[in-house]
Amino acid sequence: MAGVIVLLAACGGGGGGGGGAGFLPIVAPAQPQPEPAPPVVVTHTVGGTVTGLTGSLVLQNNAGDDLKLTADGKFTFTTALVEGAAYEVSVRTQPLWQFCTVSKGSGKAAADVGDVAVACSTVQAQVSTFAGSGTIGSVNGNGSAASFYLPYSVVLDKSGSLLVSDTATNLVRKISPAGDVTTFAGGGNNGTSQDGNGAAASFSGLSGLALDATGNAYAAEFGGNRIRKITPAADVTTLAGSGAIGSLDGHGTSATFKTPSSVATDAAGNIYVLEFIGAVVRKITPAGDVTTLAGSGTAGFADGTGTAASFGQAYGIATDAAGNIYVADSSNNRIRKITPGGVVTTLAGSGQAGAADGAGSSASFHQPGGLAVDSDGIIYVADTGNSLLRKITPAGVVSTIAGQPGVLGAQNGIGTAATFKQPYGVTVDAAGNLYVADTFNNLIRKVTPARTP
Repeated sequence: MAGVIVLLAACGGGGGGGGGAGFLPIVAPAQPQPEPAPPVVVTHTVGGTVTGLTGSLVLQNNAGDDLKLTADGKFTFTTALVEGAAYEVSVRTQPLWQFCTVSKGSGKAAADVGDVAVACSTVQAQVSTFAGSGTIGSVNGNGSAASFYLPYSVVLDKSGSLLVSDTATNLVRKISPAGDVTTFAGGGNNGTSQDGNGAAASFSGLSGLALDATGNAYAAEFGGNRIRKITPAADVTTLAGSGAIGSLDGHGTSATFKTPSSVATDAAGNIYVLEFIGAVVRKITPAGDVTTLAGSGTAGFADGTGTAASFGQAYGIATDAAGNIYVADSSNNRIRKITPGGVVTTLAGSGQAGAADGAGSSASFHQPGGLAVDSDGIIYVADTGNSLLRKITPAGVVSTIAGQPGVLGAQNGIGTAATFKQPYGVTVDAAGNLYVADTFNNLIRKVTPARTP
């Protein structure tokens, strides 16, 4: 019979014993069955297109898959979804000074999704007064109870406090995030360069300020021809410059400067000094060695490398995350760019005084002053002669954020409804908020991104 073998077994024994016989069925081993095939998992990607982006944008799908974008074009999230799974695309981090919206951003993935649309547009600037009464003075206090006298430079520390160079009084003022104004360093307008702590120190022709990664401040002395260092504890020392007028390279106080107007720092701890009359950009290493990075030493205009380039009388200097340096070449009405290797080019500005927006040399400025660069490489310019606040993309496209060309005032408001009076200083925080030293209004103004209605 199938599957069974019948065996006949017999047993016998002597002595009249009996015997017996029986049947023993043997079952054949079961045949292995094939493993069932695993189910086929179908996955689909989710993506789309972004338009109008000028900074950096972070998108998120289903609150878990983040994607950073820095330019217009197609995008696809890294994580694929199982067929039929839901997707929900949203903006996790908006670009600075832009607002992006998502359409066709949700549904179920029945096939590859490629029609998510992200549109970015520029926001407007809301200008308000952060500190200062507008009256000339050096009174400490909160907000409008405080007073300034020709504030020139403004920088932001890690705690969110501002340092302001109050040039006419030779004081470094500090403003807390809550608007409380105090005097941080400097004993008043005695015209000397005295080292010391806080009010025991003094400055001669205080001008530009900069901060390094550890919170030390550096001050340029326009009149004293020195670069001073100020610790977070307000200890003031002389970092470089003998006080004599000149552009002599050397170490520390053996070097000389010719009317330094502004300073900037990079991530490596180098300090860059812009000389107004000297028409050069100097570099101070963390060890205190002073060299000339760019500029012929004679006022003029020429792009080139190192001393083959030339600058006019310039007020502002700033650096970006890549170590590039930007100069507000004020008398040339241009914004210049210097690579870490000393190659000087013109980023924006025709050279003619004006307030035209546009790309590169089609734009115009009027004696631009202070500069600041945000995390996306966008440059903000206090266009002093125009009493405007301007913005330049990394590609050199210039637009006006706030103010009315040539219209002087202290009006708060949005965009062109606001007015300034020859501002020199500007700085930017991580959220894109700007702080402006509105010099001839003796005010510190705050400019925040506001979504267009």
